[in-house]
Amino acid sequence: MVILLRTLGLLMIVGGLLWMVVAELVLREGRGQQVRLLLVAGVVFLATSLALSLMGRVSARVGGRRCRRCSKPVQHGHLYCSDHLKEAVNEFRDHHRQKGDGG
Repeated sequence: MVILLRTLGLLMIVGGLLWMVVAELVLREGRGQQVRLLLVAGVVFLATSLALSLMGRVSARVGGRRCRRCSKPVQHGHLYCSDHLKEAVNEFRDHHRQKGDGG
């Protein structure tokens, strides 16, 4: 979502600037209201993407990482605590042995 908003914002700003150049040089008429609308919308999209990005990073830091099964704090980059990690690995192995994918 953040990447989409950032991309739309940049495209609207570039499009507004191109529209301003085309209107002035090729069409010989001012399109100030349309250009202003595109630029403002682009800036709003960029600001929204920045705010969402910052909120996501702050919530990840504040909330911390927790085990998916028991909600104990876990190390950075881990999904499970050490007890549940062992269980998850064993379940994964059992599941693939039953399928016959390895063993």
